[in-house]
Amino acid sequence: MATVLEAGPAAPARAHRRNISLLVFAHMANDAYHGFLSPLMPLLAQKLQLSLSMVGLLSSAHGITADMGQLLFGYFADRLRKGWLMALGPLLGALLALMFFMPNFWALFGLLLIGGVGSACFHPVASVLASESAGRRRGLGVSLYISGGRLGTAAGAATATFLVTRYGPEGVIYGAVPGLVFGLFLLFFSPPFRGSASLAHPSLAETFKSLRLVFRPLARLWIVSLCRTSVTMTVNAFVPLFIVSTGGTVAQGGRTVTLHLLAATVGGIFGGHLSDRMGRRFVTIASIMLGTPLIVLAFFLPDPLRTLAFMGAGAAFYGSMGVSVTYAQEIAPAHAALVSSFMLGAMWFVASGSMVAVGALSDAFGLAAALPVYCAAVGGIGTILSFGLPRFK
Repeated sequence: MATVLEAGPAAPARAHRRNISLLVFAHMANDAYHGFLSPLMPLLAQKLQLSLSMVGLLSSAHGITADMGQLLFGYFADRLRKGWLMALGPLLGALLALMFFMPNFWALFGLLLIGGVGSACFHPVASVLASESAGRRRGLGVSLYISGGRLGTAAGAATATFLVTRYGPEGVIYGAVPGLVFGLFLLFFSPPFRGSASLAHPSLAETFKSLRLVFRPLARLWIVSLCRTSVTMTVNAFVPLFIVSTGGTVAQGGRTVTLHLLAATVGGIFGGHLSDRMGRRFVTIASIMLGTPLIVLAFFLPDPLRTLAFMGAGAAFYGSMGVSVTYAQEIAPAHAALVSSFMLGAMWFVASGSMVAVGALSDAFGLAAALPVYCAAVGGIGTILSFGLPRFK
């Protein structure tokens, strides 16, 4: 059993379904813009003459602010406890609909950085509100919220694919409308926090001093989650390019990523439910053990078997995404927003950075050779490490 810090406000026995539903839709609106980049990357790479290394750098650009920024906003979210901060996610994310209007690589890179700031504001606040609203079934409640993000990313990928095939590259700008509308809604109708800002530690130094008590279990959980996320990001960033390089179309690549993310949504909800019954550790281990061989196999199969394998891998890998956040919050409940940022933001940032390495490997050895080897190696490391996770429900 892992050592835990002092608890925050006691969770209510029953879930607040209205809040959970709102947070699911809010997460969809925020993460929809994460899904824009992947299916459009073949066209952007052609327009701007990008190498695969530059594609990897663009895939990580959004994470520089969206992910690492979560650590800063997570600390202040524990102190400020203002739900309206979520609105900045879809409002700034909507800027990504301007991708095809960027004249060069660095302009697009800067646009992705700006769009990521809103996501950094959104996730720490929404993760804690989801946990507080879930009652005793925290695994399911947080996983529903997380799965809303996967569903949003899938919807974003499908929307971007539809807009670019129906109206051409400039038509993607119409995709900004939902984010602007929902962002304005969240400014006035975000769920309230329970408790007050006084529950937070008074200084950053004291916060990190108290987190030293649970550093080892959090670090191992973080590394396992990093391995899992690095593999899933490889799929989202490079599979459309892989499919086009093997004779497929942009539409086929977008469809594969969309179905992968839709399956991930279902897997995330089921994984959260299962973790409430069988424990967070069991679901985390099973997730990466099942997902790794499926993702590697997918690269060697023809369609439609390839798409089915990617869907199965998505369901398996994302089954533990929400669970890992709940796991961390239960280890350090008094710093729920900060550890959520650690498990989501910092982890996604490092995983995004690894896409530069994947791009470089693909430039050197080709997509068909580099992608399955990378996924097998990283997924295998995560599987081995997962068996050392603490037995903490």
